Amino acid sequence: MMASPTRIVYGYTWYLDAVLSEPGWKWMGVVLVNEVGTYQAVMPVPLRRKFGRWVVHQPLLCQFLGVFSPDSTIDPAPLYQMIQQRFRYGSKLSVRASTRELSGFERTQSQRTYVLDLSKTYEAIAGNYSRDRRLNLRRAQSVGWQVVESDDITPLIMLFRTYHAVGVQGGVGEWAYGLLTRLYGALRQRQLVTLRYALLDGRIEAGALFVQEDNRLIYLFNAASDKGRIGNARTLLIDQLIRESAQQPILLDFESPEKLSIAAFYRSFGTVSEEYQIVSWNRLTRIERLLLYVKNRQLSR
Repeated sequence: MMASPTRIVYGYTWYLDAVLSEPGWKWMGVVLVNEVGTYQAVMPVPLRRKFGRWVVHQPLLCQFLGVFSPDSTIDPAPLYQMIQQRFRYGSKLSVRASTRELSGFERTQSQRTYVLDLSKTYEAIAGNYSRDRRLNLRRAQSVGWQVVESDDITPLIMLFRTYHAVGVQGGVGEWAYGLLTRLYGALRQRQLVTLRYALLDGRIEAGALFVQEDNRLIYLFNAASDKGRIGNARTLLIDQLIRESAQQPILLDFESPEKLSIAAFYRSFGTVSEEYQIVSWNRLTRIERLLLYVKNRQLSR
């Protein structure tokens, strides 16, 4: 993994352990070896126990995975074929790969993450902010926010519980907050995380969690109160980190937004999109497909 030029923090064993340790979740590795048994490529596969069987399913806080190899000429297609042969049902798997490499999958959907090149000067980067983003940054700077760094993720979770969870389709299970807490601990142990809060009159109104491994800085999680949102606190938190990281060979990854309004917010920083793929497949029997359909209908009610 470390030797792979395409490595990303989501693919490390300790990261996978953190996001896939809840009951009913696990992961396994598919390995490509040469004739003498040396690893040539590996691919982590996230699994969920669903309807009495293990199925491939992407976990929370793990944007995408893929095939990792120190050899950029390795053909990843055999590994993708292996997981389809091993698992008859893949409900969702997000991977960084070309559509050609994924030609054997039943369904392939393109998705985008938004990234910002921080190798330029801060002035050059900020000059590409949209007009509205520059205006909102000036507004945020006039509010009088106090920005502090912290090692306590509890306030960030409480902000999300109070102001965001109600808008999540299907709700947010208690296990998800445990997952985030566990992941934060693993990241902090390895000194890969920055957690900052914006305070007004001594009260936390917004927070942002950033993860950096190698040359990729990920805007992993955030939340804000109504005051934080109206006061553009998250714009200030993001801009501050951009200012500090400018002129370094780093990509700031805003991750893939679920809402068009959030995508517009990310684009307003002058980002460009990077494509990845979401694949799925279904080799269940007709009876199994019918049972799966019925159970899904029941769960959606």
